[in-house]
Amino acid sequence: MTGSEIYACSLAKELSKKHSVSVFYRINNPKEQEYKVTSGKYEGFDVYKINNTLKGYRSIERIYRNKSVEEKFVQVLNEVRPEIVHIHHLLFLSIGIIDEVKKRNIPIIFTLHDYWLACPRGQLLKYNLQLCKDPLTANCLFCLGRALSFKNLIKRMFNFRIRDCIPKKDYFGLKDILRKVDLFIAPSRFLRNKFIEFGVSPQKIVYCDNGMDLSLFADNEKTGSSRIRFGFIGTFIPSKGLHILIKAFNRIRAGKATLRIYGKSPMNNGIFNYYHKIKIMTRRNKNIRFMGAFDKSEVSKIFKEIDVLVFPSLWEENSPLVLHEAMLTGTPVIVSDIGGVSELVKNGKDGLFFDAGDVDSLYCKMKMFAEDRNILRKFDFNSTIIKGIKENSVELEKIYQDLSSSGEDVKCLLAV
Repeated sequence: MTGSEIYACSLAKELSKKHSVSVFYRINNPKEQEYKVTSGKYEGFDVYKINNTLKGYRSIERIYRNKSVEEKFVQVLNEVRPEIVHIHHLLFLSIGIIDEVKKRNIPIIFTLHDYWLACPRGQLLKYNLQLCKDPLTANCLFCLGRALSFKNLIKRMFNFRIRDCIPKKDYFGLKDILRKVDLFIAPSRFLRNKFIEFGVSPQKIVYCDNGMDLSLFADNEKTGSSRIRFGFIGTFIPSKGLHILIKAFNRIRAGKATLRIYGKSPMNNGIFNYYHKIKIMTRRNKNIRFMGAFDKSEVSKIFKEIDVLVFPSLWEENSPLVLHEAMLTGTPVIVSDIGGVSELVKNGKDGLFFDAGDVDSLYCKMKMFAEDRNILRKFDFNSTIIKGIKENSVELEKIYQDLSSSGEDVKCLLAV
């Protein structure tokens, strides 16, 4: 469960209190039949889970367009008969879903959580972890292939051909999507401006930050500790910059601080060797602990045991869920100085910025806390800037009703 999925789940739960809500999303279960759809109930709304283990994927086009997924989605679409379709992500689903929805003249809202519509990796980050400045004309297939280990399953599974390595501007169907989606929602102004650069009309994309389940943060009092406790919460992938954090923390004097790492590797079958690399980096430092994954309901408890959250991401993030959580728990943050994070964190007020990817810069900021824990008292938090999921659902209800011309009860289908 990543940020976009957690948010979509919270939104569906809140909307289902007043509306008919269904969610169509992908699962990965090698023991189940490929593309089997399982329906059921979850926290008050209907769910349709499609099993997609990526069998048979042989090209990047398959990532974006999958006829098998589209056929199953049509069955759900015909069963649910929604008045509005709200897309949160189509990764491992198919952009052809949009075509099927438009055939039925159903309005489409698309909340943008990253850059996947313009970048196969979703983060505008090259294989060498440098920012990509021109994604729509870049050598995307080459970049994606280089980002994968030569000895792993994915490398064999994706039989990239050189002649396919230079996509045109509409290679991923971006122009078609821009035309067919009725309204895009950008959770940060930064992301909104990026997609306007990609060709989205300013009138067709609105800024609306994601709401949070505030009930999870009723008790925020920190537990005691004699040493500063740094924390990392996220997925173990190179773009999140965990290796930068570990390098910086390894330079902190022993006994001054601890580092708690929460999260997991997205794949444990050898596709990525990043997790093994960071484990090697930490093996001689007894002050670093891998805490594992946790349920979203435990997030407040996790932050009780973190004095400073470090967010060392290397890509231009949108509106990270974990930074919302830090603000709600009164936890100072040290963040990379790129992307939309400055809309949440004010340098010197509720956190500190460091130069993205710069180990020395991050170490200097961490050392300030490690050497003098009284610095924690200098930070001031305004958690009221974080929107609740209830307020957010009201905003979306109005959008749904305006686009669908429906009554107070809107029948909506979310795709994640």
